[in-house]
Amino acid sequence: MLQEQPTLSPELFEPIVADTEELEAIHRPSLTFWQDAWRKLRKNRIATASMLVIACCVLLALIGPALVPYGYSATDASSIDIPPNREHWFGTDSLGRDLWARTWMGARVSLLIGFVAAFVNSCLGVVIGGIAGYAGGKTDMIIMRIIDILYAIPYMIVAILLMVVLKPGMPSIIVAMVIIGWIKSARLVRGQVLSLKNQEYVLAARKLGASNFRIIFRHMIPNTLGLIITDLTMAVPYAIFTEAFLSYIGLGIQPPQSSWGLLARYGAQNFRVAPFQLFIPAVVISLTMLSLNLFGDGLRDALDPKLR
Repeated sequence: MLQEQPTLSPELFEPIVADTEELEAIHRPSLTFWQDAWRKLRKNRIATASMLVIACCVLLALIGPALVPYGYSATDASSIDIPPNREHWFGTDSLGRDLWARTWMGARVSLLIGFVAAFVNSCLGVVIGGIAGYAGGKTDMIIMRIIDILYAIPYMIVAILLMVVLKPGMPSIIVAMVIIGWIKSARLVRGQVLSLKNQEYVLAARKLGASNFRIIFRHMIPNTLGLIITDLTMAVPYAIFTEAFLSYIGLGIQPPQSSWGLLARYGAQNFRVAPFQLFIPAVVISLTMLSLNLFGDGLRDALDPKLR
């Protein structure tokens, strides 16, 4: 026989009074995409330290030459190949010029070329890659075939040939870097646009009558900013290295101007007498490129939700 279930007395239960407003309250502050990325970036100690190193290099490039009473091109026959001391913090070169002033004056040239060339390459890559990915069809095929042909040509050989034809100088170096330097950015943006152009918000904008130009630059390009900024950060050290290499082989910045590659070139020629003349620009170039690469890695982790 079935046993009778005992009845439970209402006194055994105590009603729970819940505060609906407290339960529905959001205890974590609301963050935008960029605020959340900045919070993630600050937690990355290596990226934060790299950002501080880059900021110090930029600051010294701005005010470094003014910290010493010597001009970057002023020569002194009585102070030739002097090692670092209290008067000349980085020593002097074979013409008696102060290496501290020349190093940070050269930083202005190298960093300016690096940032400008990388920025122009990214802009061209965004425009060309965005058009190719969104248009598709024959337009995409023609653009990609041109990119494939240009990609097969070694970048450094093109830069060297252009510098042989053009007059050496800062504008010529930037032009040589931009000729085919936009290819990588274009391919990255094209792939991202191809994955975004069939999203619901793009289809909705197209049905509402938005122009192709507005869809690309108002709805699709902003959603690729994380990839674009990361690629830009990675392109800067490569542009700095390219400038240093061209100046080292004598096709870049010409004296009496100064750049890190030019300093390394003269330091290598005088290495047996004064090895510090090569070590100083080499260390500065290596430290800057390493910091930019590490900062780019941290920025990629902060901006890409898939890597969190």
